[in-house]
Amino acid sequence: MIRLIDNYCAIPNNMGFTLAVNKGKTDKEGKPVYETIGYCGDIEEVLFLLKRKATSDRVSTRDMELSEVLEVIRKTTDEIKEAIKGALT
Repeated sequence: MIRLIDNYCAIPNNMGFTLAVNKGKTDKEGKPVYETIGYCGDIEEVLFLLKRKATSDRVSTRDMELSEVLEVIRKTTDEIKEAIKGALT
């Protein structure tokens, strides 16, 4: 499993990766429960879907002006870039 941002992770599978989010719950065996966001062929697709989903989650909490939404997109993109940078060092 590859931890991304917030509670999101990429889980490798036989076709690529599954983007999932930890829902903060555990199953009967005490293992974390993940909700599938989508299936991706490679890590680049995972990052693209992550950006879309994380941004959507963050702007859906209240009404926002376009300038606020653009700032959320910028911050989300920067957060993903920092996660990538941290993984490469």
